[in-house]
Order: sequence, then structure tokens, then C-alpha cells
Amino acid sequence: MGYYKFPLVVHWTIGCLFHPVLISILQIKNKKTQDKGERSHFRNEIKALRKELKEREETAVTEILTRANVVLATNTGASSDGPLKLLPENHFDLVVIDECAQALEASCWIPLLKARKCILAGDHKQLPPTIISDKAAAKGLSLTLMERLIQKYGERIVKMLTVQYRMHQAIMQWASTEMYCGRLSAHPSVAHHLLKDLPGVASTDETRIPLLLIDTAGCGLFELEVEDEQSKGNQGEVRLVGLHVLALVKAGVKARDIAVIAPYNLQVDMLREHLCHRYPELEIKSVDGFQGREKEAVVLSFVRSNRKGEVGFLAEDRRINVAVTRARRHVAVICDSRTVSSQAFLKRLVDYLSEHGEVRTAFEYLDDIVPENYSPQNSQGHSEQGAGPKTSTTSAPKPPPEGRKSKPNSTKPSTRKPAAGPLQSVNEARVERPEMNDNSGKFRAMMVEFLESSEMQLDFPSSLNSHDRMLVHQMAEEYGLQHVSTGEGRERYISISKRTTTVSSSPVNTGGSEQIPPAESQSPAKEALAPVKKGGSSMSSGKVDLKTLHLERMQREKAKQEERVRKNQELSINLQEIAGKKHKNEAKGKTMVKTGADSQAEEDIDALISAAVQADNICGFPRCKASVTTLGQLCLHCKKRYCLSHHIPEIHGCGEKAKVQARQRISREGILYAGSGSKDKSLDPAKRAHLQRRLDKKLNELTSQRKSKKKDKEK
Repeated sequence: MGYYKFPLVVHWTIGCLFHPVLISILQIKNKKTQDKGERSHFRNEIKALRKELKEREETAVTEILTRANVVLATNTGASSDGPLKLLPENHFDLVVIDECAQALEASCWIPLLKARKCILAGDHKQLPPTIISDKAAAKGLSLTLMERLIQKYGERIVKMLTVQYRMHQAIMQWASTEMYCGRLSAHPSVAHHLLKDLPGVASTDETRIPLLLIDTAGCGLFELEVEDEQSKGNQGEVRLVGLHVLALVKAGVKARDIAVIAPYNLQVDMLREHLCHRYPELEIKSVDGFQGREKEAVVLSFVRSNRKGEVGFLAEDRRINVAVTRARRHVAVICDSRTVSSQAFLKRLVDYLSEHGEVRTAFEYLDDIVPENYSPQNSQGHSEQGAGPKTSTTSAPKPPPEGRKSKPNSTKPSTRKPAAGPLQSVNEARVERPEMNDNSGKFRAMMVEFLESSEMQLDFPSSLNSHDRMLVHQMAEEYGLQHVSTGEGRERYISISKRTTTVSSSPVNTGGSEQIPPAESQSPAKEALAPVKKGGSSMSSGKVDLKTLHLERMQREKAKQEERVRKNQELSINLQEIAGKKHKNEAKGKTMVKTGADSQAEEDIDALISAAVQADNICGFPRCKASVTTLGQLCLHCKKRYCLSHHIPEIHGCGEKAKVQARQRISREGILYAGSGSKDKSLDPAKRAHLQRRLDKKLNELTSQRKSKKKDKEK
């Protein structure tokens, strides 16, 4: 049942009926009473009027409820303690309980006792009622009346509404197959509608597709691990949600038509902090907050990303069903396919999105992320796999040439079947994609040519995408080159440069000692080129045997280190012999040198101290020479003393720091104080007087105790 509701006419009618009675009561109270007898008479009259008021109210409510064909009430509002107690027991013919799947069975029995027939309306495949006690849920409280009746009587008592008027056919088909035995169908008016069909929305890559999967597997965007915190968050997915919402808004989709849904409250708070100030009309809620709602576009953040494959209550099928089916034209799911695929239901969702929608990786959105567990050894291992025989890649079907997989919504079988396990990580996909191998070969050839040349810096064009920039960073790390990304947006590019090498020399240069020749310390450029020159075919194809290169480099470093240790031992032996011969002469000279050095150091320290004291006594403002010895103020931001003319932070250059501190204090305390912005910490006069009285009382007690002790001693 809905909610209890009186029309406005009912309240107006009751007011007209009780108006004379209320006027009489007010007149009686306003009369001046003279004696006890008159006051007692008025009290009795007030009691009688109140009783009459109650009777008239019940009569009016009974008359209104009797004439009404439909009465709306909540489950608890339909109890015998409410207004319905004024009606006879068999007054209602039918009880309809809406959203019955979200109500406890015990609460449903309250209105069911009012009629002989009932209709239970709801979807038991969506969110169940909230049960706080796990013990009560385990003993059957979580089972709703609707579920129990369907389990007992089956399809005989069920009438299913099979035509839906909300979702695009591609969005609906997954829910229909997984939850409703494939019985749902989309009305022709909504079967193929997309975001680009909305007025004022441009046709872009985001507005032309109903399903989008942004996969963070292998990108290192793990969930936050907060101690003593049951809720979860994922900062990387927050950034991805912000970028996708930005793309939709730029295409013309209004922020009020977009919903961002996350299963965890911590993630909801992080998303609101990141997006609400830019898009005030954007709704960001948990799954429970969107039950029964709908939006043109829905962005889902699944949050969970860990090495153990834990998904928490994402394993609740009905919760995911509600989240996905809130969308009308577009659903974007941001998740770690490797983590969520550990649960069968979520794995089928990921497979469906990869087969019928478009799949993108987080590398296409974020430039500053590094592949999970990346190290030069790992990248070498992947390069070896790419350079080896292509038995696995030839059998696999070829993905689209642009690195994104977009499939039209048709009944044709997909050319690429969903993988049995989770989606492949970015590092594995890099081996399978021929166009990425071509790019890596081109970049490697450019670096080899740069290493052979005399140039110290090489700038790559800004037309590289985020994945190409990642490849350049990895290759620069392998060759021992310095690499940095500069610029923002489309102007972002990578610069690589050669490292400057220093020749290691012996600690003491003596006539008989041997120095390490400079030819032994080769530059990283020559080291990197050594294995490449051996095989012309590998250099022409832009591929290098990275394992051999790494082993040779390690052998050279080990040989150098052993040579240095041996020569240092020889030098230490020679130095000990020389030190034994010249010990006496050095002892004489040390006393003279030490006295001169100590005196010079003491003079330097005294001058430094005097300069610091003098600087501390003068205003810290550059062009001010006022003395602050007697009167000055210390700045809390730069820790310098200023005169009263320059002590304000905005004057001497600490304005930004003061502004940041003020904002932090306001956000922390939640109160904006007038004047200087600080709270008036002076005591309230009343509180001060109270504390003074307590102090005087305490002093008097202590004084009396001392007097009593003196008297006892005299006795």
C-alpha cells in the first residue's frame, strides 16, 4: 500500500466543523476568573468541549473514509491503531501492496488482514528489504512474502509484465537473459534510442554506443585499503568516472540526465567530492538510492580491484541488476575485469559487455598510470614473448585496428568470442595487437638511432596517444635513458635524453698507484648498442634480445666492481706503508694547522650568528628597515618577524598560504567567523562568573581545612 493521505478538502471541512468549538475554548481561557467556583466551572466546560471536539473529528474522518473508494496508506499506517480503526472489519474488498518485494513479510500482514483478496506488485529480482541483523536474516526474515508465494505456488499465481518502456534493447537483453529467463522485450519506441538522439547532443564515440566497458585490469588502479573501514573506495576509478562524465557533457548531454552509481558509500563520497562542484545537477548515489529511478546515461563504478579476487557484496545479483537497468540509452561500467570475473554472475556481465559493447582500457584515459607490477625485467619478458614464435597470436582473431572494440547491436554472432577467463591485461593485449608491435618497433628504431648519434635529447611528437607514450617510457627505461612527459592535453609530449656518466677514480692519487682508465666505463649508449649490432635482422625489425642485453650489462658491472675492490685494497696497503713513515712529521704539522683552522671557523660562526640576530631584529619585508625588537609580529606561514605595517600575510607575500589555511579551518569547523576569521575564544561572562564562584568555593574549603588543622595542633 502507498502512503496515508487526506485531501486538502478534508482538512478544510474539519476546520469548518471545529471552528466554533475552538473559539469557545479561547474565549473561556481569556476571561478573567475571580473565584474558585468560576474557575472550576470553566474547567468542566473545557473538558466537555474537548470531548465534543474529539467526537466530531472521529465522525468527520469516518464519513470521509466511508465515501472514499481508494485509501492510500503505508503498511504500518494501515494498522488498527490508526484512522482505519473507525471502519468496520470487512469494509475493504481488495488490498494492493506495491513494491512488495522490498517489504518484510511481517509488515505485509498488517494490511492483508483488512480484506479477503490481495494483489502483490513488485520485482523480487531487485533489491530486497534491508535486514540489519545477520542472525534474523539467516532464520528467514530476509525471505519476502512475494518470494515465498512464488516458491510455493510457482507460475500459477504470477502475471509478468514483459514489455518494458525504458531501456535500449542491448541494455535490456542482458537483464532479460540473466534474471527473467529471456522473457522481456523492448517497446519499439525505446528499442534503439541512443544519447545522440537527444536534442542538442552531438554524435560522438560515447553517444553512439549503448554499452561501454572501461577495463582497469593490469593498470595498477587498486582499491583503497583502509583499516577499520568496511566501505571501499578506488581513486583511479573516480578519475575515470570524471573523464567519462566530462566527455558526455561536452557532447551535449545534460548533467541532470546522467547518474553515477557506486555500490560503496566511501566511493560515493569520493565521487561527490570530485564532481559535485563542477556538475551541481549530477546525481551520485548508491545502488539503494536509485531503486525505482531512471536516467538517460548511467556510469557504474564497481570499485573492487585486488589481487585476491574479492568482490564483497558485488556478488549480490539483484543489486547489480538494479544498477544496470537504471539506464535508458547508455551504460558505462568501470571495473577491473580480472577481479570481478572471479564471480560467475559478474563474469557473464563482463563477457556480455565485451561481446555486444565497446571495450576500452584505462590507459586510453589516464596518461600517468604504470602497468601493474611493471619493471624492466617484466617488460623484457613480454618483449621476448613478442619476439618468439607466433603460435598463440595466429590462432586468435584479430581485434579492430584502432585498439577499441565496437560492435553493432545485431543478431549476428560475434567474431570474437568472450574469453573463458577475465579480460586480458594490457601487457598481454600488447603482444596480440600487430599495430602496437609496429609502433614499438618504430620507437625502438628511433631510440637506437638516437643512441648512435651525438645528440643529447630527442623529442617525440605530441600526436602519440597514451599507450604509445607508455611504450616510449618503458623502452627509455630499458635503454637507461632519462624520460619525462611535459605539457597538458593534446600538447603533451615525451622527451628522452642521455644520462651523464661519471668516471670513477681512486680516493687518493699517488705516484705509484694505478688509476682506472676511462675506457673501461662505457656509456649506456654503447652498452645498449652492443647486442643490437650482432644481428642485423633484429636491428632492422626494431627488436632487441633484451635478456642477452641485460645479462651482458650485469656481467660488465660485476667485472668493474671486482676490479675496483681489488685496486682499492692495493691502494689501502700502500697508504698504510706511507702513513707509518710520515707519522711523526704529520703529527707536528697537524697542531699548527688545527689551531689556524679552528680560529677561522670560530670567526665564521660568530659572524653568522651576529648576522642572523641582526636580521631577526629587522622587519622581514625586503624594503623595510624598521626594528621589530620591541614591537613586531611573527608570521605563522614563513616564520619571519614583521613590523605592524607589513605583518598582514597578503602584504608580505603569504596571501595564498593564509587563504589555504582559512579554507582548511572553515571546512574543518564548518563555521565562518567574522573579522579576522578566528574563533572568539574568550569566555562567556555568565560562564566566567560561574567558574569564579566555583574557584572561590574551593578556596574557602581549602582555607577552612587549614584553620581546622592549626586548631588541632594547638590543642
